[in-house]
Amino acid sequence: MKNGNMDNPNQTRYTLLQRACDLHDESAWEEFVGHYRRFIFYILRELGVADRDLEDLAQQVLLSLTKDLSNYDQSRARFRTWLSAVIRNAALVHFRKQKSRQERIRVFGEEQSIDSMDQPSDIDLRIEQEWAAYVANIAMTRVKEVFQGQAIQVFELGLDGLSASDIAEKTGLTISSVYTLRKRVKKRLYLEIRALVVELEPA
Repeated sequence: MKNGNMDNPNQTRYTLLQRACDLHDESAWEEFVGHYRRFIFYILRELGVADRDLEDLAQQVLLSLTKDLSNYDQSRARFRTWLSAVIRNAALVHFRKQKSRQERIRVFGEEQSIDSMDQPSDIDLRIEQEWAAYVANIAMTRVKEVFQGQAIQVFELGLDGLSASDIAEKTGLTISSVYTLRKRVKKRLYLEIRALVVELEPA
């Protein structure tokens, strides 16, 4: 087992955001960047930022977070909502500098404050979908570090729509073993997702 607290995800790294606010805690900041970097890149790409500008703009977002993270108020918005607004506003500044403001504003609107997020836009809905996929992908990566042998293969074949009997025939396992392995992986994935929700976006 990789995480002794997995059966109690509320005891996982709830303090990551708090620790990341401490500029002297380099390990917490590196962990924070490791969690959110890919998400930042995805949102910037969705907003239309050119590939050549992604690295520089992502660095600008991370730099602004070193200043703004301590101002995050979880009573006003979920963390991913707040983070998405930070990314969106950074992209707007970038496009204004490129003199393509009007074209891009039609895609994702004016700069946002937390108080203006009651009506989700199309990009907000895409962000929600990406966040769910993002968390699931991280969770699955962690699950693959725990299970060996045919467990992951059995689970992924089930996701592809194969029946237990088809999986058993394909892998050489008994149907009973297929059900057992699939159940174990599914439970672990569920626990990892729960832990990540607490870890990445504390309630």
